[in-house]
Formats: sequence, C-alpha cells, structure tokens
Amino acid sequence: MSKKLLNQICIIMVSFRSKKKVEKTISNLDKGVSIILVENSRDKSIKKEFEKKYKNLQVIIPKINGGQGYAFNIGAKRANKKFLLFIDMDITLKIHQIVKLIKKAIQIKKFGVLTPRIKHQSYKDLIINKKNTKFGLKKIIFNTGCVMLVSKNTFKKMNNFDENIFLYYEENDFYKRCIDSNYPVYMYDKVMISNPKSKSIESKFNHEYLKIRNWHYCWSKFYYYKKHHGYLTGISKTFPNLIRSIKKIILCIFNFKFKETVYYLSEIYGLFCSYLGLRSFYRMR
Repeated sequence: MSKKLLNQICIIMVSFRSKKKVEKTISNLDKGVSIILVENSRDKSIKKEFEKKYKNLQVIIPKINGGQGYAFNIGAKRANKKFLLFIDMDITLKIHQIVKLIKKAIQIKKFGVLTPRIKHQSYKDLIINKKNTKFGLKKIIFNTGCVMLVSKNTFKKMNNFDENIFLYYEENDFYKRCIDSNYPVYMYDKVMISNPKSKSIESKFNHEYLKIRNWHYCWSKFYYYKKHHGYLTGISKTFPNLIRSIKKIILCIFNFKFKETVYYLSEIYGLFCSYLGLRSFYRMR
C-alpha cells in the first residue's frame, strides 16, 4: 500500500553549495520515492556523483540561479507525479509521515497546500478555525514553507511560484494566491516535524550568505505586501525593518563592530531597491 502511495508523489528540493547536506537529506529518504534536486550553484559534480549513487534521484542543473521559487518551478515541470512535495534541505522527513500526508491529500481532494505541524511554531494567529475540519485538519493562513504538499494540477492553476521572488516570501505569496482562489491551506496535526532553521549552505560561505539573506528578506517582504495589499501597506510593514537596521548600524559603530554593519546596510539596500521597483537582482558571488 505504501509503495503504491509513494508512486504518486515526487519530492523536490533545491540546493546551493551544500553538498554534504544534500547527501544527508537524500540518504534519509526511501529509495523507492522519486526525488528531483535542482542544484542552484550549478555544481555538475553533484549530478554525476549522486545520480550514479541514487537511482531514484534526478539532478537538474539550471541555466541560471533564479532563486528558490524558480528552481522549484523547474523541478515541478519535470515531475510526472500527481503530487509534489517541496521540502527544505535540512528537513528530516520519515516515509511514514509522507504516506500520511498523501493519504490525507487523496481524502480531501480540493486544497491548495497541505503542511505538517512544525514543532515549536506558534499557530496562535495562523489558524482560521480552531476546530478541525471533517478531515481532521486545521485551516491556516500560513505555515513555514519547509514542507509543502500540493497537487500538480493545483500548482499549475496557481501559476507556480512567483519567479520575481528570489528568496523569502515565496511560500507566503503562494499561500495567499491559493486562499484567494478558494483553495484552502491545511495543517495536519498528526504529522509533526522539526525545522532546525540551520543554514543549508557550507559554513565557509557564511559572510556572503548573511548579506544576501538580509537583502532578499527585506526586498521580498516589501514586494509581497505591495503585490497583495498596495504600495502604502508595503511601506508601513517594512518601515520598522528600516528603523531597526539604522539603529543596529549605530550600535555596531559605537561598539566597534564595523564588520557587522554590512549586514544591516544590506537590509536597507534591499528595501530601497524594492521601494524603487528594481528587480530582485542581488546574488552570491
């Protein structure tokens, strides 16, 4: 029964300069489940090595590094299964948990995204109805996007992930579009996972990663709110980020932590690029 269910799903992951974590994640998954890995750092050695080692794995080297959503879209187009399971690189997901999610997805039929419960995440303001639906699920407005199960047909109807977003808020945007189109987002309490929130990138790239992370978080936050709620709402939602960054720069200067100022300057830079309508162009060297 499990084998039949697993044959209906394709797991899609995105990696960037994280070869060790790629192998750890893949080795924890069942050899009978279809996996697509989009390698955004375009490391062809990963494709050669891992496709030889894992027969259920297909590694895609994209023409460009277009970000997380762009890579997920490439993987989704290549997948030939009924369901798509998007997972982050540092997530440990057991096969019995995947099977539970598939069973529930088949049962509810029409939905936007089905997600597990994330350990230690507060759902106080995220659950639409505190009572479970008839399927034993909770309707939510958001869940951390480390594990997202969608049907391929629904994914197409929603026009995939927004490729204007390079990093951060791609799941917020997808959830919002699903809910607005009357495709509910559900959380399944009986599947609980941990989200370690570790960086899925090798430690030697930490400094550059922190700059790019801060830039894109602020760029994407404004872009998301402007797209769905208007320019002024985007400003009001991100103005606290701007003030915080300025305060942090001043504190760093007074404490002689000059190296750290670049992280907060990256936040301001990302915000103003987004305010001016510039595309999400900042990339890691």
